Amino acid sequence: MSISMWRRRLALVLVPCTLVACGGPELSDAAAVDTVHEQHGALAADVTVSFQRGVSPSSSYAGVSDTWLQEGLPSTNAGADALLRMDRDYPSSSGQSANALLRFDLGTLPPGATVRSVKLTLNVTNRTSGEGFFLYTAGRDWNEAQATWARANSANTWSTPGARGATDRGSSVLGTLLPAATGPYTVTLGAAGIAAVQAWVDNPATNRGFVLDANTNMDGLDLASSETATASQRPQLTVTYTPGFVHPGLHVSRAQLDFVRAKIGAGAQPWLAQFNKAAGGAYANTAWTPKPVPTMQCGNGGSTVDIGCYDSRQDALHAYTLSLLWYHTREQRYADATIRILDAYANTLQTILFIQGDNSTYNGPLQAAWLAELFPRAAEIIRYSGAGWTEEKANRFGDMLKLAVLPRITNGWPGGGSNWNNSMTNGVMNIAVYTNDKALFDKSLGMWRQRVRETYYLTSDGALPVSAPDQRNADGSWKSGAMLSAWRGQTEFGTARVNGISMEACRDFGHATMSIASISQAAETALLQGVDLYSEQETRLIASAEFMARFLVPHAPDKNAQLTIPVDSWLCARRSEYVTKNGQAVPNNTMEMQILPTWEILFNHYVTRKGRSMPSTGALLPRVRAGGSFTDLQISWETLTHAGVGSVGL
Repeated sequence: MSISMWRRRLALVLVPCTLVACGGPELSDAAAVDTVHEQHGALAADVTVSFQRGVSPSSSYAGVSDTWLQEGLPSTNAGADALLRMDRDYPSSSGQSANALLRFDLGTLPPGATVRSVKLTLNVTNRTSGEGFFLYTAGRDWNEAQATWARANSANTWSTPGARGATDRGSSVLGTLLPAATGPYTVTLGAAGIAAVQAWVDNPATNRGFVLDANTNMDGLDLASSETATASQRPQLTVTYTPGFVHPGLHVSRAQLDFVRAKIGAGAQPWLAQFNKAAGGAYANTAWTPKPVPTMQCGNGGSTVDIGCYDSRQDALHAYTLSLLWYHTREQRYADATIRILDAYANTLQTILFIQGDNSTYNGPLQAAWLAELFPRAAEIIRYSGAGWTEEKANRFGDMLKLAVLPRITNGWPGGGSNWNNSMTNGVMNIAVYTNDKALFDKSLGMWRQRVRETYYLTSDGALPVSAPDQRNADGSWKSGAMLSAWRGQTEFGTARVNGISMEACRDFGHATMSIASISQAAETALLQGVDLYSEQETRLIASAEFMARFLVPHAPDKNAQLTIPVDSWLCARRSEYVTKNGQAVPNNTMEMQILPTWEILFNHYVTRKGRSMPSTGALLPRVRAGGSFTDLQISWETLTHAGVGSVGL
């Protein structure tokens, strides 16, 4: 996008306006609770899976290793035995020991999973008494077919024979085995055991399994091993976990990116044209020098203060465009340029100023929202595509998002479903996914569920639109004057012809489209993470898109230009009281048309995936794809990420 176009875009967004219409103070913590009252659990429900040789997770599972070690036969391997024996006096009256090793391959547990509980079930063939036998983590690699009392494997001895040295096993007891009878016996691992299994999930290379041993117990314990003939008697580990986030799974998934990459490689349209626009445009500059500042300050409401604001948006658009080019070409120069931008912000940005009543900081929250919509997309792609970005630096970037950006958007903005709030919702969700913060993701779901109802009106809402908490009286009614101000002079509700109208439609279709973009992008991210927000508001979102598209297709000018058109008397009847342009009140019963480069995500979901009818939106898409701009703040390269991807990767 040219600098002049950016300035026109900035002028569109930064026009002075009323407090309720364009924003206000951040919500207090108490108000924020009201804002997200409709929270639902994030991601999928807890999953329980068992690991047992020849049984589960499938009959082909062979990921159990076990053996027992005999002090009396220090060079003998017992990996093929059908039992595991533990004793502090074996053979009897010898004063010698036997203990066991047991490991389960947990590779099918998804990365990012949070372990909730762990149970170990064993079949006892000879019960014990006394102090019991204890589970410890094994501290070094061992081989089932090679381990002996003296050696962990053919190349390495135990630091202390019998896997009893400080480097051979952990010091914490993970669970105690003290069966009172033969047959199945289950021990539930405590906090230390859960932590051990969690560490194995987080870093599978550290999974060396368990050492089973006792301190003084001379009453031996025998268990069926994974080689026992009866499959149901083999050792079984049962893990309950909460699935983690899918990565990359912010705005776009790996499968979707791969789909588009294949289309580009095949020369297919519209993907190739969009790729060429990206690769040949200003945002593909691999020599771009980012300009982060420690303290960002963004004015509005008459203030022209700009300390790092315009520059950071340019930097974010460069980073996102370059990350897409890296993925589709695998040319390292694109990845390196993206990483340079991301690292610069991780190492520099500390805060985005906002002081209530100070116009020189007024746009801080909106600026934070835009950056939270753009920057994490680039970081997510780079982090999970083998681009050479270290995990330490990726984590540092996430820390910056939480410390400098998140505080300005996490509690939303008064005034209901404006583009500000929808950008904030999308930004909060992006940061939640990037930083693997499930509680924050839950909060973003609540924000979305409330704001989408405030943004678009359906006749099923009643005689008036849904109000935000700060817009209503104690009895739930709209505060005096708040509804007309928020809806920019739209007076008619309750009729079919108003179905789907956006809160900011009478302001201008540019701002209304920004809400379409943020809401659909957040719904797509949520779906990639297993939460179907689309279905919850299908009627509302389809109606909103079709309402706007019916006006845009015949009336909107090309190349992102703006045009004011006359409309029927039921639309924007009191617009002149709430909207100005160039310092002058606009006429009543008019609307300002503008096509911005979004719409792909909603159309792909409802039409391509679900087969719903959106004829006006479908007619609009060719004009969107042929438009003069392919990036517009958070509305960037949607054709290159979501056109025609259907249900790929879901």
